[in-house]
Formats: sequence, structure tokens, C-alpha cells
Amino acid sequence: MLHPISDSVASNALSSGAFVPFFQPQYNFETGAMTGAEVLVRWLMDDGKVVSPGEFVPEFEKNGFIYEMDKSIWDKACACLSGWRKEGIGIDHISVNVSRVDFYHADLSDRLDSIIRKYGLKHSDLHLEVTESAFAENTEQFITVLERLREMGFAIEMDDFGSGYSSFCTLKDIPLDIIKMDSAFLSYNDRYKRCGKIVTAVVRLAHAIDIPVIAEGVETKSQSDFLKTIGCRFMQGYYFSRPMDAECFGRLLRSGKDAFDALPSEKDTGSLDFFDINSQSTLIFNSYVGGAAILSLDSDGKVSALRMNDKFFEMIGVDRKSYADRQYDIINGFSRETADAFLNAMAESERTGKETSCITCSENIDGKGRVFWGFNRLRFLTRKVQSSIFYLSVEDITDKIRLRESNMHLIDEIREREDLFKHAAEQIDLYFWKYDIRTKEMHPCFRCQKVLGLPKLVTNYPEPAIEMCIFPEGKKYRQIMEKVDRGENVDIVLPLTNARIPYRIRYDVRMGDDGTPAFAYGTAIPAKESEL
Repeated sequence: MLHPISDSVASNALSSGAFVPFFQPQYNFETGAMTGAEVLVRWLMDDGKVVSPGEFVPEFEKNGFIYEMDKSIWDKACACLSGWRKEGIGIDHISVNVSRVDFYHADLSDRLDSIIRKYGLKHSDLHLEVTESAFAENTEQFITVLERLREMGFAIEMDDFGSGYSSFCTLKDIPLDIIKMDSAFLSYNDRYKRCGKIVTAVVRLAHAIDIPVIAEGVETKSQSDFLKTIGCRFMQGYYFSRPMDAECFGRLLRSGKDAFDALPSEKDTGSLDFFDINSQSTLIFNSYVGGAAILSLDSDGKVSALRMNDKFFEMIGVDRKSYADRQYDIINGFSRETADAFLNAMAESERTGKETSCITCSENIDGKGRVFWGFNRLRFLTRKVQSSIFYLSVEDITDKIRLRESNMHLIDEIREREDLFKHAAEQIDLYFWKYDIRTKEMHPCFRCQKVLGLPKLVTNYPEPAIEMCIFPEGKKYRQIMEKVDRGENVDIVLPLTNARIPYRIRYDVRMGDDGTPAFAYGTAIPAKESEL
């Protein structure tokens, strides 16, 4: 340990350049893209030892030297960013730490503005990290300074959010752009398995007030997968990269590597608790072949998605960011009729403890008018104080619904045409039928059935029709059917029924795949005088 540290030792270290910036990259875990980096100070000793800030920053905050050191780190970090930008390999932004002591210096905003202008950067290139505990000392003064910095264009990040006891008041009173969640919530030593639930609640709250969340201290794949499924995409931690000096970080930028290059695999802990950050359930949940989500039904009837796997977003064709607004009001995205069906299915599953299902229609799934139909399976998991938790699996049935609608449209058209044909057949006194040559079965039209009294299917044709005296000249009609059976078309005038009314009878024979007569279409219309 270096405590106590004399003013001369600190001043000499500063003038000799012993305090240097290290960079820890921040990633969008959904895309793998590096989004920024946090700047962390390191003290390089003469013997080559690298000292972490926990060993000297508390001492510097006590003796007031912290402001001089911070100014030096801010300057060096911005110099690095400017250099990388000139190489064409810059990142979106860097985040620097601002100590609570720094806020007591009247020239803080001017000093930061001067550094930005010195290196030709934009104010938005520099994010300022402040700890939640800093605001407990002189809240009004800190808020005044922060508002001034935000007006200048700097983004304000709340570091270690959740580590204090006034987190919600902080969100209400302090101008913030980003929340950095305390890494303690990702601890393996979660005796009561509360961490996963707290993390979920923090992310949900942040989304509700449109503030992005960066999770710090991510060390395992299970943690990163869990965070992604609850909607926290931005992360940093040892799982992705340890802090590195400017030279190493510059090489990383030049390599173009994303967050998923050479990430370590890990063994799972075996638990199946969906809110245990380090459990096997995260692996199973993300690996599930279909779309899946963990839903919460609140006492006011609002349905929120606590977790959603990758397949869910692949299936609906929307990314997590675009879906974030509706994540906490799932029902609002459904049509009214299918929303009621979904709520009823949830209620039935909770009542019976069994899996239920329903179909839902999202009429504007992507904000561009695209319709998505889903077949949903719901299973009640557990009941909380003011909510019920469900497991949801979803299947895309949009194409099936479209096909069914198309078929129904065709059926309606067929029925309409059939109705028109019925009326037309009656007006022109037309009979028609289909004759299966191989089976001797005859399928009469609706008018044959209605007027002549034939059944829907006539077997051993033409004998039943001859016996019913539909064809009074039976012998002659049998000869006609022999021609049809041989594959010959027929066009002849014959008397029909006991009234012996002359009709023009036609047979059009069709061949089967084997080249032999298969079936024939027959029609009968009243003969003209010229045909008698």
C-alpha cells in the first residue's frame, strides 16, 4: 500500500507522467460492436509495478490532489482519442471519471471545455462518470454543475448505480444520460437469488424513463447472456477485456475485432432458476430452438417481457432496441380480439397450472405496418407479490394465416361462381355430371339431384338412371356408354324421362396418365328443332 502519500511524491509522479490512462472497452453484446471505453487511471512505479486506483485515489480525494491528477488523465485520454480519430480508427466516445472533489472547483466545466477544444473533439465524445455517492454531500451544487456540463454537450453517466440508498431519488433529481449498474449485482454469492431480479427491475426502470444501462463487471458468458435477455445490451468487464494501456487499446482498435472474438467458454452452475444470473437456465433459454420469453402479468393487467431470447427477435424480425418500447406493454401490440385471447390464456394457465395456447396478431410489429401472427404457448411459473410470472414460447404462423385467408377467399369465390352457375343452369335447362369410367361411378350436378331425383353418387352407372326412366331408351343409352368406356366422345340427341323430351347429350372423354380412358364430362341441354 502507498498510504500515506506525501504531496511531493504525488507531484513528482504527476510531472514525470507516472499517472497514465488505461482503457476498458464497452460493447453492445447484441451486435458485438465496441461502443466506447471507460478511462481508468494507473500509477506506473519506477520498478515497473502498475498500481490500481483503489490504492491511491481515496488518499488523493482526502488531500485534494485528485483534481490535478484527473485533469492530467482527461487530457491524456482526449489526446489518445484525437490521435486514433486521425488514424481513422476512433470509437464513438470515451468515459472519464470525475471525482466528487472535482465538483468543488469552480473552473471544472471550463477545464473540460478547454481540453475538448484543444484536441478538436466534440463535447459528446467525452462522457463524464460520477458516482452515486457523490451526490450525498452537496446535491444542489452538483446538480447545478451537471446541468451546466450537459448544456455544453457532455453526456453524464451515473457510475455504480444501486450501490447507495438513494438510487431512485437520484434518477428523479439528477440530470443523467446513462446508468452504469453496480457490478455487485452480478455476484455469484447471491444467497437469496435476488440479484437477477434486482438487475431485471433496474433495467426495466431505466427503459421506462428512456435511459440506457451499461452493466459493469461482467465476467462470464452466463452473466452477459442473462443481461441481453432482459434488454441490457451494453456491457463491460473482464469477460470481454481487462483494462489496457493506450498502446494495446490502439492495437485492438486497429484489429477491428468485436466482442465475440476469442471469448472464453464456461461450465454452467446447473441451476434452473430463470432469475439466477449464473444458472443453466440462461444457456437453455438462449439455446431454445424457438422464440421464448419470460412474462410478468401485473395486478393492473399489464404484461411485460422480463426476458426474451435471441430466437424471439429473429422470428419477429425486429431487433431488441426497436422492440424496447413495447417490451413492457406486450398486450398493447396485439389486435384487440387477440389481446383478449392472450389474457384469457394466461388466466387459464394460472388457474389450472397447465399449458394453454392462443393465436395473436401484431398489426404493426416493426413500426412499418408489417403484420405478424403468432401461435403462443403459455405456462404459469410462479406468483409474486403483485405479479404472476409465465413462460412463453412463440411460433410464427403468419404464412399459414395468409394461406388460410387466401384459401377462404378462393372458397368464397368458388361458392359465388357456383351460385351463379346454379342459376344459369336453371335458366338454360342444363344438366351436367362427371362419369368415372374405371369405377362406373357418376357424380351428378345439383340440378340432376333436385329435378331428376338422383343421389349424390350413382354407382354401376348407367343402370340406375335407366331404371328410373331418365333414359327411356335404355338399350341405345347402354351403347352410347360403351363408346364412352372405349374413349370415344359422344354428341347425340336422345329423349329423356317419361315425357320423352329430346335433349342434346355430349360426352367429353379424358385420358389417364397411363393413356387409357379415365373419366368423362357429360352435359344435357334441350335440343333445337333443327337437331330433331
